Amino acid sequence: LWDKFSELSTKCIIKTVEFAKQLPGFTTLTIADQITLLKAACLDILILRICTRYTPEQDTMTFSDGLTLNRTQMHNAGFGPLTDLVFAFANQLLPLEMDDAETGLLSAICLLCGDRQDLEEADKVDVLQEPLLEALKIYVRKRRPHKPHMFPKMLMKITDLRSISAKGAERVITLKMEIPGSMPPLIQEMLENSEGL
Repeated sequence: LWDKFSELSTKCIIKTVEFAKQLPGFTTLTIADQITLLKAACLDILILRICTRYTPEQDTMTFSDGLTLNRTQMHNAGFGPLTDLVFAFANQLLPLEMDDAETGLLSAICLLCGDRQDLEEADKVDVLQEPLLEALKIYVRKRRPHKPHMFPKMLMKITDLRSISAKGAERVITLKMEIPGSMPPLIQEMLENSEGL
């Protein structure tokens, strides 16, 4: 199960890099800033993506390749003590009824975040994030004209996501010690020095 999860995580990282390159202005940033942003947001995006594929009736999460895991299986796949936090976050997302466009925009906003540590051009990153925030606000309000509070609620989820991500990065460090030599290089690279860890 750990091997399968590692394989899926590696694929997700590759997709996140491809996604980032499609964001307007991302490739105009310095290479160092692109790497910093990808490392900092990779776990955020991975967690957000899996949480949007949560099935509350079965208490399961479905990965992009169709693999479905329940809470115990997720725990055993390497999530460990992080499992309950991820499932709780998935439950909190349910009332927002986010569609793919909202998930994509929220992922992009997580990625283009000027407050990440060690950025060379944080102001430039903030400028790139502004139209994404505006697009999400307009889209959410158009989709839910009678629920004006939904846009700020979605943005507040980024804080929760980053908190879980920080714990996730700590969990990866623990896993590296528990399962020596089995961490795929791409996963290790993306999580090393992520937000100062």
